[in-house]
Amino acid sequence: MLGIIILNYQTWEISIRCMESIKDTIGEIPYHIYLVDNASPILMPEICQNYLAKHRETVSFLQAAENRGYAAGNNIGIRQALVDNCEFILLTNNDIVFTSESISNMLVAFKSRKVGIVGPKVLNTDGNIQVSRCAMKTEMREIFQVFTVAKKVFRRKYRRYYCLDQKIDKPSVVYYVSGCCFMMSRVCAEAVTPLDEGTILYDEEPILGIHMEEKGFQTLYYPDSVVIHRHGATIMQIQPFMYQCICQSELYYCSHYLHAKKWQLWLLYHYRRTLYRIRSRKDEKLKEYWDEFDRQTKNAYQKAIGEAEK
Repeated sequence: MLGIIILNYQTWEISIRCMESIKDTIGEIPYHIYLVDNASPILMPEICQNYLAKHRETVSFLQAAENRGYAAGNNIGIRQALVDNCEFILLTNNDIVFTSESISNMLVAFKSRKVGIVGPKVLNTDGNIQVSRCAMKTEMREIFQVFTVAKKVFRRKYRRYYCLDQKIDKPSVVYYVSGCCFMMSRVCAEAVTPLDEGTILYDEEPILGIHMEEKGFQTLYYPDSVVIHRHGATIMQIQPFMYQCICQSELYYCSHYLHAKKWQLWLLYHYRRTLYRIRSRKDEKLKEYWDEFDRQTKNAYQKAIGEAEK
């Protein structure tokens, strides 16, 4: 059986659309959906209650006690899928729409036991291809060259990092695929999960890539499987919080996995704060959120510095 984990936060109707696209395209594959609500402040609307009641044989609802981020929410679903003896586990954002044979084609890609994770080709709603794979481990060099304004100088590195120099319609072994949608085998899930809950919303993929490498599994980009990612449907609602998460998760990843030096953490921390300040000049929501951003990122920075001093 295929266990499908959908993480919901506030956007209940979008989750229903995702589940409908699964039902319409999965064919004869035995499956069970685990809809995990990440402690939404908005109560489940009647339309979703009715949907769950109608599909209780194929959908289970799991409620997180608190919102501790992407990894923690997905871990709730992963644990239950393993308990239910699912042979494969599909993790998907609720703003993903599945196309014909996208799920079955991902299953086909597990031809080798070395393949632990398979990621599809991801399209934007306008049909353009979304960057969804990475070719290498994210070291401190990549943090500064790819994830800051320096990417305008290191353009060749940027292209190589995101596999932009590779054919988009050719399957390839990569370091990691986008966390918006990927499938893992049970044996891989048992080895590399639970996901590290030290992050909140970003950097889960490079951390998972490290664990995949350590356990000897491969991550395969498989373009015969195609999904559509309505990214803006959820991100625009949490944009100030999103920038906070980028800073917090980056500091955690760099200190915990890359053993960054204090001066490197200082540069990253102040770079993110300055960037936020610049953006907030033209965005009232960002300006209003500054105190929370300042408090949360300062706390994350202090923790990272403490890790660097060990």
